[in-house]
Amino acid sequence: MTDVTRRTAIALGGAAATTLGLAACTAAGGAGDGSGSGSVEPTKDASGTSSVAAADIPVGGSIIVQTGSNADPAIAIAQPSKGQFVAHTAVCTHQGCIVAAAGKDLQCPCHHSKFDAYTGKVVNGPASLPLDAVPVTLNGDRVEFTV
Repeated sequence: MTDVTRRTAIALGGAAATTLGLAACTAAGGAGDGSGSGSVEPTKDASGTSSVAAADIPVGGSIIVQTGSNADPAIAIAQPSKGQFVAHTAVCTHQGCIVAAAGKDLQCPCHHSKFDAYTGKVVNGPASLPLDAVPVTLNGDRVEFTV
């Protein structure tokens, strides 16, 4: 039998809660319906650039993009105003849980930190550090990024 540390159990529980939370967000109101919640898978080209459809990101809202990267397993992309896109890592700076999109906010399901989806700044803790910015560009109807 493998010994599981408290930290591992909490991390696994957080991952399960995040998965369930993202599934619940998508079922209740997926990306593109104005709710600003949900999770999408990006497409990746031969150069390693990933992209999502701009239409999947609601104006005034945000989405979580599962990157598949070990360094940044997910990013949050928001559209504060029509045609303006910003992105941040979606890994909570408190203890590393993946945040969920909630309109103009990003909420951590583990300890309830809240971040501004447009700036990455902490709205309320326990997190004290902002989310790191991720550069994005609009290329036609796709929002591109590299992680």
